[in-house]
Amino acid sequence: MMQLFRRTLRGILEHLYLTVVGAGVIAAALLLIGTFVLVVRNLDGLVSTWNHDAHISAYFRPQTPAEVQVAAQQAIAGRREVASVEHVTAEEATVWMKEQMPQMAPVMDDLGKEALPASLEIVLKPEYLTTEQVEAFAKSLSDAGSFSEVDYGRDWVGRLDTFLSVLRIFGGVLGGLTAVGTLFLVANTVHLAVYARRDELAIMRLVGATDGYIVGPFAMEGALQGLLGSSVAIAMLWALHQSLEGRLATMLPAALGTQELAFLPAPSLLLLILVGTLGGTAVNTVAVVRFLRSLP
Repeated sequence: MMQLFRRTLRGILEHLYLTVVGAGVIAAALLLIGTFVLVVRNLDGLVSTWNHDAHISAYFRPQTPAEVQVAAQQAIAGRREVASVEHVTAEEATVWMKEQMPQMAPVMDDLGKEALPASLEIVLKPEYLTTEQVEAFAKSLSDAGSFSEVDYGRDWVGRLDTFLSVLRIFGGVLGGLTAVGTLFLVANTVHLAVYARRDELAIMRLVGATDGYIVGPFAMEGALQGLLGSSVAIAMLWALHQSLEGRLATMLPAALGTQELAFLPAPSLLLLILVGTLGGTAVNTVAVVRFLRSLP
C-alpha cells in the first residue's frame, strides 16, 4: 500500500498541472450542482413555511370606527378556524412599514399617520389549512362587508410551488448534462495525463507488470482529484451561503422573516464528496484500461 501511495504521489507531482485541472473541472461541476440544490432546498423551505402558515390579512375600509374594528376582531377570534387574531392600527402599520423599508419613511410622513389601512392579522389552526378551507374563510370575511380587501397569498404561493416543480425537472436535465460534460472534460484531461506517460506504461507492460499494478496509481490519483474537487466545491458553497445569507435577510425581511437560509445537510455534503471521489476514480481507471488494451 505504501508503494502504491508513493507511486501515486510521484505521478501527481510529475503532472501537477493536469491533476489540478482535473480537480478544478470536478469542483466546478459539483459547485454548479450544489448551488442548484441549495437554491431549491431554501425555496422549498420557504414555500413549506408559507403553506403551513395561513396568515390572512383583512384590511378595514377607510374611516371604519375603532369600535367596529374591535367588534370584528372579537367576532373573528371566536370562530373555530382561528388560532389568533391581531389588530393592527393604521399608525402601527405605518411604523412597521418605516422599519421594514426605511427608504419609504419620507413618503409615509407626507401621507400621514393613516397612510396604510388598519387590519386584522389572522392565523388559522393547522386543521384548517387546506386551500379550499382557506379560500372559504377568506370569502366569508369579504362577504362580511367590513373589509376593503382580504389577502391570503395562496394563489402566488401555488404558482411558486408549480415553478419549483418545473425547476426540479430543469435541474434534473441540467444535472445530467453537467455530468456528461464533466465526464467528457475530465476524461480528456486524464487522456492527456496518460498520453504524457505512455512510454512509462508501455515499458511497465513489457517487463511484465500486471494491469492492476499499472492501473492502481491512476485510480488513486482519480480518487484524490475527486476528493480535492469536491472539497473545494463544498468550501465555495459555504462561502457563497455565508455571503448571501446576510444580504438576503436584509433585502427581503418581509419574505424571509426570522427564517435563516439553510446550508446543505451532512448527507448531501457526503454525497457530493462520494460522487466526486468515485467519479474521478472511475474516469481515471477507464482511461488507463483503454490505453492498455490499445497496446500490442
